[in-house]
Amino acid sequence: MKPILVLQHAHYDWPGYFTDCLTNWEIPYTLVNIDAGDVLPDSITDFSGFAVMGGAMSAGDIQTHPHLTATYALLREALQHNIPIIGHCLGGQMLARAAGGIVIPAPSPEIGWHQINPLHTAAAYDWFGGLNPVTLFEWHNETYLPPPRAELLAGSFYCLNQAFAIDGIHLGMQFHVEALPEKINHWLDTSREDIANANDQNIHSEERIRKENWLYTEAAQAVARQLYTRWLKNVEYK
Repeated sequence: MKPILVLQHAHYDWPGYFTDCLTNWEIPYTLVNIDAGDVLPDSITDFSGFAVMGGAMSAGDIQTHPHLTATYALLREALQHNIPIIGHCLGGQMLARAAGGIVIPAPSPEIGWHQINPLHTAAAYDWFGGLNPVTLFEWHNETYLPPPRAELLAGSFYCLNQAFAIDGIHLGMQFHVEALPEKINHWLDTSREDIANANDQNIHSEERIRKENWLYTEAAQAVARQLYTRWLKNVEYK
């Protein structure tokens, strides 16, 4: 059985609910944690899928984060060999960039629980299972313009490009559908400078986020399971 390769860029952005689902569904995976000293493999062909998590670095910070160069090589190899990719936040931006899109500063950074609106298209219905709208967690200062052959799946008031699919098998997401309250609260405890200018519009206050964790987490997990199940349809791990 070929495992799914899961890339964790930083100690503070662990895979969360994504690997919880893989474990519960008895799907094998290999976690590469860069902060723990792990090294990426030379090729993706020994894996059934490639999951790229988030991180505070920019998708173009190759000089300060050399492992990003190897990540892009694996992303392009996976695209070439039709090995399914799923990208969370930074991971979604990197997928977009590897496939010919561009990463840009977000016109309005998003931090907090925001309403995501799946498009009224067959592809969006396929991936989101008719869930519309949904409230998911965001923490990003950059966004992406999707690659030429991507199908846009969802947007939000402050960010037009919240999710896209490529060839029906690769999924890029701007939101943190894997984030559980423990992870979100850790970010609140350690990245207070990001919410110093909270305005309760695009950047929510710490108090509001902690409260809304318990309002939205259960429904967000249902969205995560839907997206993960759909992505796994094309992962040949057996």
